[in-house]
This record gives sequence, structure tokens and C-alpha cells, in this order.
Amino acid sequence: MSSTFYIAYKLAKIFVYPLTWALALLTFALLWSRPSHLRRARICLLLALAIVYGLSISPVSHALVQSLERRYPPDAGRAHVGGAPYEAVVVLAGGVDRKGGLRPRDMLAPASLYRLLCGRELMLRGVAHTLVLSGGNADPLEEAVPEASIMAETLKAWGPVTWTIQIEARSRTTYENAVETRKLLHDQARVALVTSAMHMPRSMALFRRQGLDATAFPCEFAVGEAPSNWMQFIPSVVHLDLSTLAINEWVGLGLYRLAGKAG
Repeated sequence: MSSTFYIAYKLAKIFVYPLTWALALLTFALLWSRPSHLRRARICLLLALAIVYGLSISPVSHALVQSLERRYPPDAGRAHVGGAPYEAVVVLAGGVDRKGGLRPRDMLAPASLYRLLCGRELMLRGVAHTLVLSGGNADPLEEAVPEASIMAETLKAWGPVTWTIQIEARSRTTYENAVETRKLLHDQARVALVTSAMHMPRSMALFRRQGLDATAFPCEFAVGEAPSNWMQFIPSVVHLDLSTLAINEWVGLGLYRLAGKAG
């Protein structure tokens, strides 16, 4: 994936966000605020309100997130651990909070931290002898230390590492995670794939499409049981964020399938 195409890809993702839809509808409402177009303006306002409110309440956000997370439950990979050993545990990076402001150094974002902890636990259980950390620099405009390198530094800071670490530092997307991991290992390599539960369906589809024999070991489940009282209908930015992440995953999975890159 060229740098130009990658930048275009990142910009295109903005149109997946519900806030983008709401802002577009509000813009149309303003443009149609003349008396002759008031009906159109009201429809746009009602749609914007419905999008923001609907995606900001827990019944909707939970349904969207669980539609992804339930595909690979917490024990999805446990039944496979007793078989032949995996050639590698593959942990996908989930972002880095870069140095700046009061932050003294680059630090793993929560998603990367959770995934690394899960990968470390699998290595301590003897699931594989090699740990692959996959993730480059996802910022299309600035040079920065690859996310996988920061994961490796963090892991070593937690204590002695008695297994082999391989760093895949070229990938910027989940598709590239799969492509570069296959290059690092080989076709049909048996791997334990670690990423956030919401991100697992897209990751598994891409890794298997590359010919890797991947088993899902999901972590960082984003939601529990939704509240069953009136509080569930109070909007929250937390639920809007969860809804946005889930929509992004479904759209990404759909587009990769249309492009023939996901199974």
C-alpha cells in the first residue's frame, strides 16, 4: 500500500464516523433553512438527532459491539492449546500515545497494552516459543518509532523474556499486519492471534485469507451486560465511541471482503 493510497484510506475512514453523518445533516439543515425548504431542514435535524442519540445509548452500542465480540468468545482458543504447539503468538498493535505535552515518552495506548499483556500470558503458558509483535507507524504524516518496537521495550521492562521476539514494524493496517506476518513466518503457519475482541473478526478474516492457520485468542472485551433500567437510555460519549468503533469494524470487514482481501 503506497503512502498516497494510505493517506487517502485514512481520510476516507472519516466518512464512516456517525459524527460525520450528523455534521453533514446539520450542514444540509442550515443550507435548507429558507422557508421554501423548511421541511427538508427539519428532516435533516431529526435524522442528525436520531443518529447521535441512538448511537449514544447503551442498548444500541452494546448490540453493535457484541455482534462482533460474540463471534470469538473469551475461551475461543483454549480448546486448541492442548494440540500441536503454535509456531508463534502474534500480537497486533493497537496504537501508541506519542510523546508530547506532559507525556515524557511514547507510551502504549490501552488497546496495545491489553493485547501485549494477553500475549505475554500465552507465552508464559508455553503456547509458543516465538512472539511476533506486529505494527509499524500508523501516522501517515510523521516519522515515528514503530508501535511494535515500543511494545517490545515495554515487554522487556516487565521482566526477563525467555522466548524469541520477532518485530514486524512495516504494517500500518490490519491487512498489512497479515501480509507482513506471513512474510515473517510462512504460508500455513499455525499462529495464536491476539487482538481486541471487537477487532478479532476482521483480523481473523484477513490472516486466514493470507493462508495463515490462525486461532483466535481475543482480549479486551469492551462491554458487559447492558443495564436493564432507565439509565440505559441516557446518552453517553462512551457509548457513542463504542458504536463508532463497532461500525468502523463492520465497514472495514465488508470493504476488505469486497476487495477480495478477507475470507
